[in-house]
Amino acid sequence: MTSMPSTKIALASPVRTRIIEHDLLRVFVAVVDYGGFTAAATILHRTQAAVSLQIKRLEETVQVALFQHPRRAVQLTPRGELLLEYARRMISLNDEALSAIRGDEVTGRVRIGAINNYASGILPPLLAEFCTIYPEVQIEVHTGVAADMEKKLGSIYDLTINLHTPGTGTGVLISQQEPIWVTSLHNSPDRRDPLPLALLPNGSLFRRYALQALAQQGRAWHLAHESTNIAAVEAATAAGLAITVFQRKSVDFNRLRELTEAEGFPKLPGADVRLEIAERFLPQAAVQLRAFLLEKFAQRVNSAEDSS
Repeated sequence: MTSMPSTKIALASPVRTRIIEHDLLRVFVAVVDYGGFTAAATILHRTQAAVSLQIKRLEETVQVALFQHPRRAVQLTPRGELLLEYARRMISLNDEALSAIRGDEVTGRVRIGAINNYASGILPPLLAEFCTIYPEVQIEVHTGVAADMEKKLGSIYDLTINLHTPGTGTGVLISQQEPIWVTSLHNSPDRRDPLPLALLPNGSLFRRYALQALAQQGRAWHLAHESTNIAAVEAATAAGLAITVFQRKSVDFNRLRELTEAEGFPKLPGADVRLEIAERFLPQAAVQLRAFLLEKFAQRVNSAEDSS
């Protein structure tokens, strides 16, 4: 019996598919969002060496450089910019899937950008109450200036409590502020020429109001003190180094006094405080927190009206 010749079937070599680890993408986005490896390591509770190693692994996986070298500042390559867009979408889709599967379980992290007086005085007790109700939620609060927070809503922040010129902005109006000029109770820097100012950095709405008003008057000024810390600005003003613009309700009149129109300081426009939400998928924790805060802010307004 003649044996049949064997037939050899050529098998195609398996396609090697590179899988981008989800954790590497989260580290990558954190480095970009927080402006560096050290800051990302702090936020992620890891060492800087661990963050650097994970970025190296990510670059080896995608086989392109993601950051410009040397890394003195966080600057993405064109391929890095492209991956960042995909990374945000992949992380968002992952979180959306987990939220859908878990149903009503409220877990995860919520990032809030807030103006100084809310971040330091109004939010802490409210957030503590929320975390008592939902202990699995992690909340990050960051203070910032108006323009910067507006730009980062969606990319970094899930929610913002931010200042806007009246009638602008999105979200829900939660209060209004009256900015006024203030100076030291015991010194008179307002009489100096050029006028010394203590201000928050560029992007602050009240800084813009102040400089626009002085420009309209043609009045000379110089920046005597600049800080992201509102307490530092207040201390410089109270010491008599400069004048500044604060919202009326936050002024300590035991240390500061208002400068009036009669003294040459024009009335400033008001400002709306709005609770805004990112226009993208949000974890259930962020949705729940927004509803909680809106309820609490409404109670504050009603309480104020009842006591007036």
